[in-house]
Amino acid sequence: INEVMAHSHAEASDWIELYNTTDEEIDIAGWYLSDSSSDLKKYRIAAGQKIGRHAYKLFYEATNFGASSSDPGRITPFAFSENGEAVYLTSAEGEVLLGYREYEDFGASPTGVSFGRYYKPGTDNYNFVMMDSNTPGWANSYPKVGPIVINEIMYNPASGNQDQEYIELYNITAGVVTLYDSAEHLPWKFTDGVDYTFPGGAGLTIQAGGYAVIAKETTTYLAEYGSPPFGVSLLGPYSGSLSNGGEKLELSMPGDVDEYGTRYYIRIDRVNYSDGSHPGSVPGGVDLWPVEADGGGKSLTRKVPADYGNDQDNWTAQDPSPGG
Repeated sequence: INEVMAHSHAEASDWIELYNTTDEEIDIAGWYLSDSSSDLKKYRIAAGQKIGRHAYKLFYEATNFGASSSDPGRITPFAFSENGEAVYLTSAEGEVLLGYREYEDFGASPTGVSFGRYYKPGTDNYNFVMMDSNTPGWANSYPKVGPIVINEIMYNPASGNQDQEYIELYNITAGVVTLYDSAEHLPWKFTDGVDYTFPGGAGLTIQAGGYAVIAKETTTYLAEYGSPPFGVSLLGPYSGSLSNGGEKLELSMPGDVDEYGTRYYIRIDRVNYSDGSHPGSVPGGVDLWPVEADGGGKSLTRKVPADYGNDQDNWTAQDPSPGG
C-alpha cells in the first residue's frame, strides 16, 4: 500500500495505490481491499489483475470500492474518513484468505492531501505520512513539511531540573503563520509528548523565518537561558514533561468534527526521538539518536528545518540556542 487519498470532496474520489516492490510480476486477482480489520472482504480485485515489476495499480472509490460503484468486486462499499483510519490488502484464493496481509493506518488529513510511504535509509524503514503532492500511479513525492516545524528540543537539561525543558518552533515559510484556525475558531496544540494549547483569540503569530519557544516553566527558563531574542515569543508553561528516554512529540492543527461531536486534529509535525541508549525501541535495533542531548548539556537540534523531521538523520546535538 503505497499511497492513499482519504479526504476528497465533491466530484473527487478517494483512492488506493498499490506498488509492486519486486522484480517479478504479481498476480493480485481475487485479493481483497478493505478499511476494516473485522471485515477484510469488502472489495475483491477482479480476475486477471496483475501488477508488473516495480509498477503501480490504482483503485478508486467512485469506480471500484465505493457506494456509487458498479464494479462487481464491490461487496461492502466503503470510503475513507478524513479523520483517519486504516486500509488493508489481503491475499486470497477463492473465498479463503491467505497469509499475506499489508495494512497502513493514518490520521486526520486536510482536503486533497494524500498519505504515502516515505523511506528512511538511516533506519531502513518507512513512515506513512502526508505527501507534499499527490502522485497516483507514480513514485511518491517528498513528505509534506511545515509550515511550522519542531526545530529544537531540550528534553533532559544537564542540571537534572526538568523545569528547564523547552521546545522551539520555526516557521520555514516565506509568509506569516498564525497557530489558530479562524474557520474552526480553535488554536493549534501539542497532541502528544506534552499538554499545551496555543493562545486563542488572535492566536500565536510566527513571522516568516521566525521562532517561538514553549517553556516547561517560564520563570525557570528565563533564569537559565535569559530572554529570547527580539521578536521571539516565549510561551508556557506546558503540562507534563518530555521523557528523558525518548517519546513522540507532536504538533497539530484543528481538523474536522465527526458525527459524534469528537474533534480531530491534523498532525503538522512529529518527532519520535530517543536518547541514543534504547536500541530495542527504535527501527533497525540501533539507536542512532545523539546521546549528548541526554543530560549532557546539549539540545536536540534539527539539521535542515525544511527536511522531514521524524528521522534521526536530520537531528544533531548542539549547544542550546532557543529562539535562533
